[in-house]
Amino acid sequence: MQLQSKNHLRRRGATLTAQGFKKLNQAKAEVEIQQNFKRYTLEDLSEKTGLTPNTLSKVFNASTGVDKRTLECCFNAFNLTLLKDDYLYLESDKDNIAEISSMSMNETICPIESVCNYCSNSPQTHKMERFPKGRQSRTPDNLQRRPPTVPGGQMLLDSVFYIDRPILESLCYEAIQEPGALVNIRAPKQMGKTSLMNRILAYANSLGDRVRVSVSPWDSALLRSQSVSHRSADRTVSVNLQLADDEILQNLERFLQWFCVRVSKQLDLPDAAIANFWDNSLGSKSNATDYFENVILSPRENRSLVIAIDELNELFAYPDIAREFLLLLRTWSERAKESDADINPWHKLRLVTVHSTEILMPPSINPSLLNTGLVIELPDFTPAQVQELANRWGEEMTVQQIEQLITLLGGHPYRLQLAFYYLQQQTVTLEELLENSAFTTTIYAEHLEQQWWNLQGYPDLLPSFTEIVRQSNLVYCGAVQASQLYKMGLIHSHSEMSSLACELFRPFFGDRLLQINN
Repeated sequence: MQLQSKNHLRRRGATLTAQGFKKLNQAKAEVEIQQNFKRYTLEDLSEKTGLTPNTLSKVFNASTGVDKRTLECCFNAFNLTLLKDDYLYLESDKDNIAEISSMSMNETICPIESVCNYCSNSPQTHKMERFPKGRQSRTPDNLQRRPPTVPGGQMLLDSVFYIDRPILESLCYEAIQEPGALVNIRAPKQMGKTSLMNRILAYANSLGDRVRVSVSPWDSALLRSQSVSHRSADRTVSVNLQLADDEILQNLERFLQWFCVRVSKQLDLPDAAIANFWDNSLGSKSNATDYFENVILSPRENRSLVIAIDELNELFAYPDIAREFLLLLRTWSERAKESDADINPWHKLRLVTVHSTEILMPPSINPSLLNTGLVIELPDFTPAQVQELANRWGEEMTVQQIEQLITLLGGHPYRLQLAFYYLQQQTVTLEELLENSAFTTTIYAEHLEQQWWNLQGYPDLLPSFTEIVRQSNLVYCGAVQASQLYKMGLIHSHSEMSSLACELFRPFFGDRLLQINN
């Protein structure tokens, strides 16, 4: 028994090979398909295998060796047999021997235990492999390479996987320096809107009082005489309307009070100040304007203020509130352009709005309210940008493969990021991904279900979209329907003709639409 223990310590533990990892993930994907694309969470796998989520995370991340019997347990759960080519033992080192020695006997000898009440909320992280020798990464030097997590949500400012859109970003950076700037960013979900918004805020902060805040001639001379190191950062605020309850969004007075308080909190202003500016006889828009002019844009504060409003589409369910709020934002923006700028507190205000175009704007709202200022519509990635993204993920791809990938996924940033993530994790090969099989559909199950849910909210679009899905050629579609389907990210428009946005949609939507028609 003692000899066996020593032999055990010579090994760091077992980890799956690329073949074993692929085999296990494909088996898991097949079961998910049979369960109507219900994705397994770590907790679901814990119940199925009898292993803790922490142990399962080690298996799927391949970041730490585990007992061979742990791998066998995972394979057995999906009716697989663990073969010699499916795993390998990691080499031993002193640190790992110390780690093993510190484990309890149950963890070292028998790690396969059932834990019924265990719940882990830790995010999954995955080890990022180095670029092969002789190959240079084109990653910018000032960006950090972190172990990638499953793509989704806004990207960190220093993320190596963020792909620049130089022209659009330059326009935003230039516009945000102007008094009363109003930048409107729009695109379907997961196109990078919030990531761009955060970069605009970071850029404004980096400018400090170099942003053109109006001051007296004497103050201007004084500022020019000061060292750059004395420049203070701009004030920036980000307000996400998803944080507002429905009962707040459907009442203009409550919503504007909520908005003022959210801005005040981020600027560390006293909450009680709002009560002094709320006079029911004036109306909520006047009250909010007075509060901004006297408190938020206080004459004592010379720094610019950039307010970014994310998820503006949350208001579209309440057209009257949305219309009044958009009118108010436009009024504030126009006030900054009035004369006597030297004493105009609104001269310091800049606004950024972000909304998802899947949520169609109600017809009762004048479209011009969202076309004021600089309008930024985020486009799909170009082939060159997709190639750059592939380089950053460490994937060598030919021009033809890039074209095939764009045909499958479009230039949609999230879909592309997810593809490269699974390619890097060796869950799927590029050839398998491009086949657009049921396994590919499983990878994008959550994304596709979200698209389907969005479409079901507009039943009048189903006939036109059904025809586009059925036809591989260009299809004539009415101007209104084509515009709406394009805003939802489901089609590409070619003059009066339309085509499906990507081939990934065709089998999925084909099945769903067939079920409805039958």
